[in-house]
Amino acid sequence: MKKIHWLLLFCFFVNISCISDEERQRQVNSGYQGKWIGSFTGDDTGIITFNVKKEGTLEGNLSSTTSGFSENFEGYVNFNGKFDVNTKAKYYFSGYLDNVKPLEGQWTQILQNGTAKGTFTLKKQ
Repeated sequence: MKKIHWLLLFCFFVNISCISDEERQRQVNSGYQGKWIGSFTGDDTGIITFNVKKEGTLEGNLSSTTSGFSENFEGYVNFNGKFDVNTKAKYYFSGYLDNVKPLEGQWTQILQNGTAKGTFTLKKQ
């Protein structure tokens, strides 16, 4: 009986952590498609770029000009422009994209000895 409860609990968390079918249906043709480019400053400095596909998925690259570190990442843009990027190196960017004006927001990176943070700007190219 306990195994069934754990299985149900696991299925519940898998379902709520994925993009809903309803959300996918809304993103047949994302209004935020295209290339986005920006920079970030603060405890680290660099460039962030990504491309939003018609389904709302995004693929991009983050490059630190401070350390020379670079990594690719994936994310998602909701139908209302809300996006979240979490990279393997624990950088976190979040905000609402706007096709007309640049987005200014806060970024963070979880480090072993604390948290790095700063601001970022993104605009559609």
